Parts: sequence; structure tokens; C-alpha cells
Amino acid sequence: MGKVLVEKLLRSCPHLSSIYLLVRSKKGKDVGVRMQEIFEDPLFRKLREVQPGFREKILILEGDCSKPGLDLSPCDRQRIVDNVHIVFHMAAAVRFDEKLQIATAINVVGTRELLLLCQDCPNIKVVVHVSTVFSHCNRPSIDEEFYDPPTTVERIVQLVEILDDNNLATITPKLLGAWPNTYTYTKAIAEDIVRTVGKDLSVGVFRPSIVYCTRRETLPGWTDNLYGPTGIVVGVVLGWIRTIYSNGKLVGDIVPCDMAVNALVTSAWHIHEQRRSGTGAIPVYNYVSSCENPITWGDFINKNIKHSWQVPFDNAVWMVNLTLIHVHVLYKLYALLIHLLPALVGDTALLAIGQKPRLMRTYKKVHQLLDTTSYFRNRQWAFSNQNMIHMWNKLSEDDRKIFDFNISNLNWDLYLRQGLMGLRTFVLKDDPKKLPQAIRKRYR
Repeated sequence: MGKVLVEKLLRSCPHLSSIYLLVRSKKGKDVGVRMQEIFEDPLFRKLREVQPGFREKILILEGDCSKPGLDLSPCDRQRIVDNVHIVFHMAAAVRFDEKLQIATAINVVGTRELLLLCQDCPNIKVVVHVSTVFSHCNRPSIDEEFYDPPTTVERIVQLVEILDDNNLATITPKLLGAWPNTYTYTKAIAEDIVRTVGKDLSVGVFRPSIVYCTRRETLPGWTDNLYGPTGIVVGVVLGWIRTIYSNGKLVGDIVPCDMAVNALVTSAWHIHEQRRSGTGAIPVYNYVSSCENPITWGDFINKNIKHSWQVPFDNAVWMVNLTLIHVHVLYKLYALLIHLLPALVGDTALLAIGQKPRLMRTYKKVHQLLDTTSYFRNRQWAFSNQNMIHMWNKLSEDDRKIFDFNISNLNWDLYLRQGLMGLRTFVLKDDPKKLPQAIRKRYR
């Protein structure tokens, strides 16, 4: 979402003078190299054509949300204090199986540090904290309001500081309680920080559901990761995933990335308008699809399989077929028979010809992905999105065209076909010239 947001702001808001990006070094790459790679992404191709000098508007600040003061230099901190008017807080540790100490440092402490910084900025007009609609997934119904956190920020920070990694890992399941993973747990605490630390700011909470590839802007089907359903779809169409523990009749709350970003930008305007009108409560926005345009997990998977006949992947290894099973014991049996046993046979054959076995190792990663996401495929929530509807109704016709987030107009069939082509192009980097060859292979 961060890349799509930057591209959208620069392309649709030409009066914008500058964007400050807080960036940390990662995997041995300094911030300069990382930014160069990001802006060479095909997502920015149209922006490069219409605004060749857009990089001049982007000012990089080296920092780290997991460290005190965001690890900003005194000079960079002062630049923010003097010049920033609008803040989108999107940094997060999004891995479901992330260690609690890392998730706490980024999602909890990082949120608090950012809000404390915003309190020192005299020109701040609005702060939008990006959460997730599943931050309180322990509840069957989730309205656009705050709920009590699983613990206080002081308590979780104290635990992380005093316990070593082994002890913390041991007690993490008990700490999580009704929350399924460290991501949702720490995001719930972060929302409470917004409610308390940010109470004197013009602040709001934006909660998207499961963010999938783009619908239209600027490239249909664009994505850059294999998180959540994206990784599952790739695994299915490649032929690796042949059974999933899931109730196909339940609704999978999925939203396109570009539409979520349009809603996010609009929420910043709406928060500011509400503050100007004297509304005291901190607004919360649930951006979901289930209220107006639901799709079940079964339909989601079946549409992807249907379109895989026209948009197959070059390196598919097996016939595309999937069995959804919502009885866990039966799923384990299926996984043994059609995942692990063929992988064992394949690895044995590889060893016999002197090659390194790799299939069982691949399925270990596949099953880890399926296990960490199964919670969300086997539960149903009742969301409300009245604030989103109210915000849409207040937009002018021109703004609705520029910042279209009306999920009721989404054509799932077309969107998922474009999504497959996007995965083929932007994630797997398949050669478009080989598509006819891949289709012949798919039929064979």
C-alpha cells in the first residue's frame, strides 16, 4: 500500500510540494539503493512519463520505527516538525508469525513514537493510522469504533524488555489469548495508543481488510509480494497447493490495493473536515467488501482456477486442481496423500540422480503459509462500514472519479483475471511471449 499511496499522491495531487518518506536500511541495502529499486518498479512507469521530475518531491529520511525517536537525526526530526502537514502511518510488521518483540517494537512502540512526534508539529492538520479490520478479530462483529486492547502498552513493552527471547516465545501463546497471531495482537494495542496518545491530534484510524492486487491504478493486477491470498493463488496455479483447510462457503473479505489507497487518502480529508466541524470523537473507517459486494472463499478460488486456463504460469509443475476441506483431520489426510507423499517420492528420485532434494522443503513453506492464514479462512465476521458510506456520499462526482473506492462496483470476475495476469507479470516475471506456450502446457 505504501508504494501505491506515494504514486497516487504524486500523480493525482500535482499541487503537493513534497513527501517525506521514513526509510530504514534493509538486508544490507542503504536507503538510497532501496529507493532507487522502488522507483524503478513498473508501478511508477506512468508517473515517470507524466512527471519526469517527480523524484525531486520525495525527501528521504533515514530512520527506524522500531527504535526510540524513530531513530531520526535531530536535523531530520526538525525538518518534520517545521514542514509536515499530513501524516500517513503505514509502517508495520505484517508477518503473522513474527516474534512478539519485533511486532511490539514496530507496531506498538513505533506508533507511540510517531504520535509523540506529531504532537510537536505545529502545522499538523491530520494523522491517519493504518490498522487492519482484523485488529479485534476475537470479536464476531466489528463496528467502526474502538475496543479494549488485550493489554496496555506499558505492560507489553515491559514484558518485552525484561524477558529473553526463549521465555517470551514460551509465554507468547498465553499472552495472545483470543488473538490468533502477534500481528493482530499488536495492532489492537496500537489502536488504543491512537485513542489515548493521539486524543489531542486530528487523527483517525483506517482499517482495510485483506489487501489484494490493484484493480486499475496505475497497472491492473499489480502487486509486489506473496502475502496471504496472493501466495495461495500462486501456489494453486503453479500446481503446488492441491488442498486447503478452508470453508468455501464463508466470505473472504478482500479489497483491491488501489481502491483501499483511494479510501485512505479520502479518509484524511474526511478526518480534517470532521475536526473542523467540531466533531470530537476519533473516527474509525472499516474498508471492507463483505458489506456491499461479498465473495466467498470458494468463489474466489474457483474464479482463479477458471482464469488459469487463459492465464497459466510458465513454471507450473502440476495440473491445477484444488480441494477445499473444512474438517481439519480430513485436511491433514489429504495433505499427506497429495502434498507430502508425492514430494517424498520426488525427493527420492532427485537423490537417486544425484541432485539435492527440495520438494519436502518447499512444502514445509507452503504448509506454513496455509497454517498461518487458516484462521481467517475459517471464520466469519459481521463488519459495519457506515463511516465509509457516509464519506463516499460526501464526495463530489469529480472526486469520486479520482478517488474511486466504491467496492460495490467491483467486477470480481474481471478483477481476479487481471490479478492472475498481474501475478504472472509482476511477481513471477514470466515472459509475456511465452503465454501461448504456457496455455498449451496447461491443457496438456
